[in-house]
Parts: sequence; structure tokens; C-alpha cells
Amino acid sequence: MKRRLSYFLPLFFPVFLGATPSLRLVPSYESCSYYLSEVESDSVVIRYRAKGSVSWQQAYPPYHDTKLHEYRGSLVRLTAACTYEVICYHQDDSIISEFTTWSDTPPIARHIKLNSLKKEKGGNIVLKGLHGTENGWIMITGNKPIRSNGEAEAALLIDDCSFLLFDGLTVIGGHLHGIKTGKHAEQIRFSNCDISHWGRIPMSQDSSGHFLDDIGQPVNNDAGICIYKSHNIVVERSYIHDPNGKTNTWNGTVEMGEYVGRSYVFSHPQGPNAIYVMQARGGIVLRYNDLVGSQTHRYNDPIEAWQNREVNGGFAYDADIYGNMIAFGQDDGIELDGGQCNVRVYDNRIEQVYCGISTAPNRKGPSYIFNNLLWNMTNSLGNSGNAIKNGGGDTFTQGRQYLFHNTIIHDGGGMAGVGYGKDENRELFIATLRNNIILSLRSDKSTERKGLCINDPHLNPACDFDYDYLGNICNRSSRGSVCAVDGAEAHAVYGRPAFHNMQQGVFTLDKRDKHIGKGEFLPGFSNVTHPTAGAFEFGSCSLTPKRPIDGEADKYCVTLINETPQQVRIRLGKVGTGNYSIRMAEDMAAWISVSTNRKKLKDNSELIITLQRKDSTTPYWQNGVLFVRFDNGYSIPITVNTPLL
Repeated sequence: MKRRLSYFLPLFFPVFLGATPSLRLVPSYESCSYYLSEVESDSVVIRYRAKGSVSWQQAYPPYHDTKLHEYRGSLVRLTAACTYEVICYHQDDSIISEFTTWSDTPPIARHIKLNSLKKEKGGNIVLKGLHGTENGWIMITGNKPIRSNGEAEAALLIDDCSFLLFDGLTVIGGHLHGIKTGKHAEQIRFSNCDISHWGRIPMSQDSSGHFLDDIGQPVNNDAGICIYKSHNIVVERSYIHDPNGKTNTWNGTVEMGEYVGRSYVFSHPQGPNAIYVMQARGGIVLRYNDLVGSQTHRYNDPIEAWQNREVNGGFAYDADIYGNMIAFGQDDGIELDGGQCNVRVYDNRIEQVYCGISTAPNRKGPSYIFNNLLWNMTNSLGNSGNAIKNGGGDTFTQGRQYLFHNTIIHDGGGMAGVGYGKDENRELFIATLRNNIILSLRSDKSTERKGLCINDPHLNPACDFDYDYLGNICNRSSRGSVCAVDGAEAHAVYGRPAFHNMQQGVFTLDKRDKHIGKGEFLPGFSNVTHPTAGAFEFGSCSLTPKRPIDGEADKYCVTLINETPQQVRIRLGKVGTGNYSIRMAEDMAAWISVSTNRKKLKDNSELIITLQRKDSTTPYWQNGVLFVRFDNGYSIPITVNTPLL
């Protein structure tokens, strides 16, 4: 429903005579994109409330696209299956409209067992022409695994289908992809799925280090789930792991084939992805997934996008990526490059990747990156790039990205322009930063300027940096360094944050920390009037990534120096009674053993995980992530590191 309130005829604003302002709302589970078009105003205020509530909440100020005459932005931290009202004030006019967020539990009209679907000769399934409705979804449950051993592109291919919910699927194999959705697929959800062993097996490498398949083709972008020009696709609570492929590092030595032992430099990583998004048509939601490779089978980017330089490239628009555990890639953890129009990335934990999040380039904007934890970032050789990678120059940099309340621990660069395209100012980007913790583990005296917390080499006056918490452990004062326009970070706090235990991955702040309550209040993004910098508000739960689980661990990273056992204690609240499993990459079985103190979950109890390093020598660094995975697909990830013996 939409109604427009006019207080007087716009006699003095002739621009309105040719075009009537319009408000378009595009909701998902916890967010809603808004687009206010044909408005010529220097000031627009957005307010919203749950329908039936008395008070209105003010939204963060919208992004103003002067070329398209459009104000746009996102409402965040909403409640699923709830109707909201929105009012947009502009000049002496206003527009009121409403929307309803997606439901976590859509109405199911029909149930289908997976084994009742026709299988091809290779064991794969091609599903076409199956349609539910908005008020009657079709649920397909995975009572038996899909095992694809043929040459079919994907173990499960879905096209010309709508309103399908796949629950509990186990997918093994697929020549290129485990699952692929086509351009006529929409309203498809994948919940609590297990996807592994998809893609091509590398047989050799070329002189640039790229892995090749059995016919000499590069192994690249084979994905656990490939989303191809699809609309409204959800992947949630799923475990995507152990791909067949491998990925080269940027610089390294050839491991197999005729060029064994040859060194190569500056060779862009190529290899598999957990999720590969190709020119999505909006509405992509990736939430609460475990997208983790392994030390021997790393991803290129765990989440990668196609057509980086296009406005409709990548996730394009109206997308959410939140609550995911993302690790073990040779390049970016998340590649947002492309449209980035109302794309929201939050509550994720990203580690063991070369770069954390790439926004190079932002073709339209705005994108919102908030409450994420980025740390422990290295490729398989221990090298690291920038935590947030930006660029695009005058040609490709058109949109703004907002970074709020992130915790970034980096051994390369923090928020940095690194370049995209061929412009002389190819490192140019446009960003707003507030209330982030950015802590450098590298000296800021290097000629590469890798130790900077923020590096805007073109001193772009359109950038807006302030109220961040900036540190560098290599400086005697622990003060972090910034390269930015004069006046940036006027209200920053400098120093080393008082984390409860950084080595063990506990990034909540101690009460002695000097930034507590000194952040800037950000409507819609800050949950207290006087916020604290970082991904974890003072006094909040330490669980990372953030998930709707009543529980937290005493540590999220364990270093096994010798064969002495170590324990992780997980406090459980109201989790119900049910089964759980300990899951980890296949290569971890050679060097770690795991035991627990209880067989089932229980309310208000303690789950103790005991980890012990085996007397084992492997030809790779013994690093990995294990998961305490509940039956419903939620999990608590624990990183395990072991130094070389």
C-alpha cells in the first residue's frame, strides 16, 4: 500500500511537474532496500516502524545518486515476517508505504522425497518445470544423497522452477558444480545442506601456477553452489566443504606437471568457490553457512562474483550476506565487486584468506559492511594482502560503501585502495567509515604502506572517515596510522584495544578499554546511544560469527603446540535436546583427534571439546576449522592452528 501526502501544491518546484516522486521497497528477511526516485531535494529523512507500533525509528541517511535523481539505502536489523511502515520526508512533501519481510517458515503445500526425483545415468538430477506458489511452497527433503559421477555440469541442476525449499540435502560430486540454479529459477531456498567433492580434479599446472584438468583447461570457478542469473535465492545453514579443486597463490612454485619447481609471480589465483554468483537478478541471501576450504584444497574466493566491472555484475542489488563462517581461500573472502546496490554484508567471520572483502569496484552503491570480524588472514604460504580492498578510478568508482562497527585485525593493509582498471587514479574509492576497530600487526614504516589502518592514496575528499579505533602493535604508542584527507578521523581513538583474548579469538572488549562508549551513534546500525567501536558491543555475547544460538565458547581459536590436549568449553543455554556432530575438513584427520564430554545437546549445560595433536608429519601447514554442528544446521566454529614440528 502506498499513499502520498502533499501539504501544498509544488508551485515553486517545477521539476515535480514532469515526474512524480515514487518509493520502491524491496524486503528480505532482516533488511529492506528503498529507492526514492524523481526527488529534487537537498534533504531526505527516512523513518520506519513495525506496523502497529507507536514510535518511529530514524534510518541512517540515504545515499544520494545525483545522476539518477534517486535516494536509496537500506533498513537493517529488521524482524522476519513482520510488516513495517516507511515514511520518506523530502522538501515539504512525504511518501508513506509499507512492506512485509520474508518469513523463515513459508507455507508448505507439498512434500517430495529426493529419491523420488528422476536421476540421470551419472546419478545427477535435472529439475525443471516444478512450481509452487507464494502461499504454497514445495519442500524437497534429502532422504538420500545425490552422488554424481558423470560428466553432467552439476549434481543438481535447477531451472524453470519456483517456490521450492530444499532441506537437508547431501550433494556429492558434480563435474563443475554441486548445485546450479539457472536464469529461470526464482524463489529457491537451500537449508541445512551438505555439499562436497564437486568440480574437476587438478592433473597439472601451467607455468603461471594455474591448476589444469585432464584436458588442459584451467580449473576455475567450480562451485559448491553456482547461482546463474537467478532471482531470490537463499542458501542458509549449509556446510560447503572439501572441493576437488585446488587454487594457486599469487606468487609461488609449481607443484605438479612439467613445470614442477618453477617459480611464478603475480598470477591471479584460480580455483574452486564455495558459492559463485553470476549476474544475479536480486534477492540473493547467504546466511549462517560454513564456507570453509582446507589447507590442501583452498578456495579461490569462498564467495566469488562474476562481471566485476558491470553495474549488474556480482550480487548486483538487494542482497544479504550474514552470519557466515568464511575461511581458507587464496584471494578474497567475499568478492562484492560489481553493482553493490543495497548489498549488505554483516555478522560474518572471515579468516585464512589473502584479502578479507573486495569492493573493487563499486559501480553503483551503496553497500553496507558492518559488524564483521576479519582476522587471521593469510593464504596457504602465510602471505596477506588488504583486509578491505578498494579501487576503480574515475571509470568504475561510482558508488559509496559504508563500513560500520567492524573488527579488523590485519597483517597486510587495513582499509586500502589497491586499484582496479587502467585509470591513473585506479586506487580511487568512495567510502564512509565509523566505529571500526582496525588493528595493524605490521610496521607502518614499510615503503609498501601495508601497515596503515586506512590508506586512501588519492586523498579523496568524498571519503568520510571518523570515530574509528586505530592501533598498531609495532609502534611504541600502539597508535595506528592513516593516509587520508586532512581532517579525517578527527574523533578517532588511537591505541591497542583491550580484547578479552585476541590469540584465542575472543574479541569482546574488557571494561578497561578506552573506546567504550566513544563511538558515534548510527541510526539503524548502533544498538545503544553511546556505542563502542568494533563488531561486538560492550557486554555482548562473544559468539563469532553471530548466529541465533543461545551459547558461546570460551575460545574460538586453539593453537596446539605439542601433543598436550586442549579444551574448548561451550556454554549452552536454551538449545533444546538433540544431536550434534563434529565436522572438519578431510585433511585434518591426519593430525588432530577430537573428543567430547556428551553425546547430545542439553539445555543449560556445558559441552567440552578436547583437541589433541597427533604425532603426524604432513607436507602442509596443519591449520583448519572444526565445527560443532547442530541438527538444524547452526554451528559453532573453532579454528585450530599448529606450528610446524
